[in-house]
Amino acid sequence: MRVAVVTSQRVVNSVYRALPLLELRRAGWQVELDAEGVAMASGQLRGFDVVHVFRYHERETRRALRTLREAGTAIVWDNDDDFGHMPGSDRIHEQVAEVLRLAHVVTTTTPALAEQYRERGAAEVRVVENYLPDYYAAERPPRGDGIVIGWTAAGEHRADLRALGLRETLERLLDAHPHVRVVSAGLQLGLPADRYAYTEVVQYQALARYVGGFDVGIAPIADTPFNRAKSNVKVKEYAAMGVPWLASPIGPYAGLGEKQGGRLVPDDRWYEQLDRLVRDERARRKLAKRGIRWANGERLRRNLDGWQAAVERAADLARAGEPVAAGR
Repeated sequence: MRVAVVTSQRVVNSVYRALPLLELRRAGWQVELDAEGVAMASGQLRGFDVVHVFRYHERETRRALRTLREAGTAIVWDNDDDFGHMPGSDRIHEQVAEVLRLAHVVTTTTPALAEQYRERGAAEVRVVENYLPDYYAAERPPRGDGIVIGWTAAGEHRADLRALGLRETLERLLDAHPHVRVVSAGLQLGLPADRYAYTEVVQYQALARYVGGFDVGIAPIADTPFNRAKSNVKVKEYAAMGVPWLASPIGPYAGLGEKQGGRLVPDDRWYEQLDRLVRDERARRKLAKRGIRWANGERLRRNLDGWQAAVERAADLARAGEPVAAGR
């Protein structure tokens, strides 16, 4: 099987949604990376059995995919974005809908997104979770005094910070426990500078060590359609580094818990659960061990079958001359 993987490596999620396909070389396949879509844009992907495209949906992409499909190339399109709940994005919706119809197989991260893509015209959608690359297993840095509460959160979590009243909760926690500090990456929490450290950007290659500095990792999200479609990879990252976690009991985290190294927290119980875990070192150690065990089973090398099945299915559909999916 000859497969081309089209992605922008500047998009960090390519680590989970595109680069994993390079691991299919282990199956003896010839897999080549088209970084930044250069080869696709210049029409150099003819001759591949399958072209896997992550996120690209612009006019040039759609034109290239139509040409490839007409030539008999199988198309897999992957996206982990919830376009359905992005305001003011009608044009993007139209572009995505066309790509969904051109793809033989669409892959995504969650059942909620899979259903959304089916409703928008995809003929076949497969859920392949985000799994951890092997290098996400760096040793934790030396432990300092005190306890660090950490949150890796992009700007989109600003609404969650407000909705759950987390700034006030964390301020209360700091007041109650002089040995506790808070750190965050990507989202400024506005806490007192003497007990709080904010990092605007952490490069992915450095994220494992950054997370490894936490004593407790948090993953709070408000109950919204956008959040219910998210991936659960944040708590996998925490768990892989031996960091016990607390998360909201909705969407990607529903059904997880102590066996996976963490606990689920109702909206109005964040202070109580943080306070409880800060006070209980034994519980933190136990959750850390369970999390590492769970995360080891969530590594990419143990979960390649989902990606392989999606690529093989697309190739089968292309050989059968499957027509472009009709609009809905």
